[in-house]
Amino acid sequence: MTTAQALQERLNGSFIFDPEEMGAALKKLTPKFSGESQSHPMWIPLMLDALQYAIKEADGPLIVPVTIADLSRHRRLMSGLQARGMNVQHFTLLASKDAVQAGLRRRNENYTMWDADELEQRLSDFQGEQFKTHINIGDHSPHAIADIIAEHAGLTLRPAPSDPLRWLRTTFGGRR
Repeated sequence: MTTAQALQERLNGSFIFDPEEMGAALKKLTPKFSGESQSHPMWIPLMLDALQYAIKEADGPLIVPVTIADLSRHRRLMSGLQARGMNVQHFTLLASKDAVQAGLRRRNENYTMWDADELEQRLSDFQGEQFKTHINIGDHSPHAIADIIAEHAGLTLRPAPSDPLRWLRTTFGGRR
């Protein structure tokens, strides 16, 4: 379970807006584009339009789990959201370099694209002011991280489920 899923599960009316879906659509619908989806020239304009629409349609907060490591792209997206009057609560989940490398290896996502120096630079960039509020995730569970986010954002969450095997039943479609 991810932190976004833990938040959605415990936050009434919330909706997970996954920017990876936008990137996948852009790759499928744009002839000859083969780069990183966030580098597509239409990614930010489409994200802004889609987020604005989703906010109007949602019954509660949008949860937007995304890593934007490019500082310029991050600034453009955040300023675009602000210019459109969208209220953004921004949180950066920080992990150790070893934990990030292990996660990238597990998912085999972008791992070969990031050499050690680039990973160090990206992790250093995330420490910057524009990525505040920082939450060091350490060994916290997704529900514990959701509690921290809710406290910072002034949100009220339902209690975390106490069933230790709930993830197994949820993941494999069993009863809750």
